[in-house]
Amino acid sequence: MNIAVISDTLASTIRIATPLMLMALGGLLCDRAGVFNIAMEGFALVGAFAAVACVQFSGGSVWVGLLGALVIGALYSAIFGLFVTKFKANNIIASIAMNTLGAGLTSYLLRAMFDVQGAYAPENINKLEMIEIPVIRDIPVLNCISGQSIVTYFTVVLMIVLYVMLFKTKTGLGICAVGESDVAARTAGIKPELVKWKVVLLSGALSGLAGAYLSIISVSQFSENMIQGRGFTAFTIYVFGASHPIFASLVSLLFGFAEAIGIRIELMGMAIPPSIISMFPYILAIVALAISSYMRKRKVQGVIKVKKKKEKLA
Repeated sequence: MNIAVISDTLASTIRIATPLMLMALGGLLCDRAGVFNIAMEGFALVGAFAAVACVQFSGGSVWVGLLGALVIGALYSAIFGLFVTKFKANNIIASIAMNTLGAGLTSYLLRAMFDVQGAYAPENINKLEMIEIPVIRDIPVLNCISGQSIVTYFTVVLMIVLYVMLFKTKTGLGICAVGESDVAARTAGIKPELVKWKVVLLSGALSGLAGAYLSIISVSQFSENMIQGRGFTAFTIYVFGASHPIFASLVSLLFGFAEAIGIRIELMGMAIPPSIISMFPYILAIVALAISSYMRKRKVQGVIKVKKKKEKLA
């Protein structure tokens, strides 16, 4: 494998990881606030459709599409927020409902608004130019960082901002406090319901942007169920990344690399069935969840042993 192929594979890794990272960052905020959110699949699907619709009705503006996806994704997630904060619904059941509703709603709107079935591409779309970084673009291997979408660079900045916010600010402390105990947070003057509303809306907006990235930047069209399990993969990512922005982002790159390698193997014409290749990211997801569960179990067992030792000494 030569340098050009390595650079191309790494560039593909970053492109594939971008929507996963966006959804995972939104999901880990919910996790930190004590909201079990696996509705990102539905949020992203609605955002993908909203982006294409906004591009179509704005005459081809991708910026309007991205903004529309952010807003509609947040509004759609507000339904989920209403159920989990106001009505105290089971988070898992509410998430499944949002994913199912998103699939049905986008399929219906595709027929109602555009009179098509299966997929729709805007008549005119002004593609965003990829951003070339002057010095890096000429360095072998490292040039994979250059030539990416503005959404990718925004995601990297967002990762840093969320890290600082979660671990260095009073706002982040409040989010983590709500996740630990609603009662204790309320005693400290924090409103748990308000915190949960904010993280759910932000998760919806980021998932909507991830959907827009897929529909108007990656493929320039919307197709039914086009998210294809990425929302559940994002859940695996932030669980495996311990709900830490930097660790979750690195895990996103790992999943992106697994998919990029699969695509590269398929392009090279190796005698491996395409169905096996497409399994790579999902196999990695299972392995990641298994490792994460094992590590958490060991951590809990360690805490129990420490408590028992303290009791014996007392």
